[in-house]
Amino acid sequence: MHDMQNELGLRERKKIARRDALIDATHELVREEGLENVTVEAICERVGVSVRTFFNYFESKLHAAVGATPLALDDDVAATYAQGGPNGDFAADTRTLLEQILELPALSKDRMAAVIEIVKAEPTLLTRHMSIFESALHQVQDLIRQRLGADEADSRPELYAMTLFHLARWATSRWHEAGGSGHPRDHVDAAYGELRELIT
Repeated sequence: MHDMQNELGLRERKKIARRDALIDATHELVREEGLENVTVEAICERVGVSVRTFFNYFESKLHAAVGATPLALDDDVAATYAQGGPNGDFAADTRTLLEQILELPALSKDRMAAVIEIVKAEPTLLTRHMSIFESALHQVQDLIRQRLGADEADSRPELYAMTLFHLARWATSRWHEAGGSGHPRDHVDAAYGELRELIT
């Protein structure tokens, strides 16, 4: 985790630290009081930030509980990809898109375990978590559809988008196994290699 943060500027490190503090405070309060009784104001009071600051990071307490930051692809990267760039090679350009997805701050292994624990205790969070994932999936799927010029009957964009998210998840899992050093994108080669073992 420290190596990953060393790559980032001070401002970005502070943003990640504040985001993590908000997630941790949400988890603590959910354990103490139950999800229904937790308020955004209570989370902010525990961290020592304003409600406005909270909403710079999360849409709701439910998003904070599952550590979900909405997918926000860089506009230039998305536009370039949709128009056939940056290299004109679909596979290579889609890998670049995967690396952009992995730019989102990843949850540490411990925070991921805490999310799983809380989702088990608060089943309503599972629905929210799935909704957030579906939103991100459709965003990437629509971008791939634009790139391919595919119509709604074409199932390839859905398949490719789902594959990208599985690759992202696997790269993050390998990053966890490596102790959180470096960055999840450092494990993209390994994720692709293991996928090739299945399909070639």
